[in-house]
Amino acid sequence: MAKKKPYRYFVYLLARLGALILMILPRRWSLAAARQAGRLGFILVSRQREKILASLGKAFGGEKSPKEIETIGRDVLGHLIQTAIDFLKFTRMNPAKAAAFIEIGDTDAFCKDILQEGNGLIIMTAHLGNWELLAGALCRLKGFRGAVVGRRIYYEPYNRWIIKLREAVGVQTIYSDESVRRIREHLRRNEIVGLLPDQDMENVHGIFVDFFGKPAYTPIAPVKFAMATNTPVLPAFLVRIPGDRYRLIRGDLIRPKIEGDRDQSVRKYTEVWMRAFEAVIRQYPDQWAWMHDRWKTTPEMMGLKNEEAVNFS
Repeated sequence: MAKKKPYRYFVYLLARLGALILMILPRRWSLAAARQAGRLGFILVSRQREKILASLGKAFGGEKSPKEIETIGRDVLGHLIQTAIDFLKFTRMNPAKAAAFIEIGDTDAFCKDILQEGNGLIIMTAHLGNWELLAGALCRLKGFRGAVVGRRIYYEPYNRWIIKLREAVGVQTIYSDESVRRIREHLRRNEIVGLLPDQDMENVHGIFVDFFGKPAYTPIAPVKFAMATNTPVLPAFLVRIPGDRYRLIRGDLIRPKIEGDRDQSVRKYTEVWMRAFEAVIRQYPDQWAWMHDRWKTTPEMMGLKNEEAVNFS
């Protein structure tokens, strides 16, 4: 059993108070303050700065100069704070006002066409842009029904707060420890299920897939589940664009299926969605959560040589 940490309650209260203040302030003021707070945090919080620069160095070390890498890293924390602010404001915002700064394009029509098949739809996104707002925009602004798969947050009051914020915009939450049964239920109802499989997660079955030229341990459950349920998979990302607006970018629809060898088919389609993720992260590098070490699990930890990693399953 985890030890109780009383300070968490005060951090939670501080977060709720901050949220109330942000709800009162005009959006442009809140976002401007978030950008400055992020840059200040990059300077003052050395642990996070080192994590961000280390991950950026692994990804772009052979492509960008240290100065270019630092320029990207300086905006990462500010972007994440803006992401949280915009989702908070969205939960209380008039839908017409929200639609004015969120560009969905024809993706809602595209999703409706796919749902006509009756097998539901899996949307895979990354911790890039505004993933919470992506789910909220599709459900609240476009009328889709669905859920996102996520981890339980360590502190229950904070966990309940996040769940209620999602529910306020029509998004249900499926905890990762109950995901298979609940995902099937939503797909049987021909709904959308959102996944964020872009991190190096412990206790999941995966394979090593190329990511920025390095082997990254990647979960295979999304592809295996899509194969088992005949569900299409759509990579999609809601990215921030100039003018404090968002634009939905979607990749090519993926229809995972077994083609000869099952393990090789799983690898093939896992590599497909990972390439789609990398392409968008390269386009918007300051909008990804670089403080997470995507290459934490190494082939050596699995008892493999680098050249053997590509065959690991």
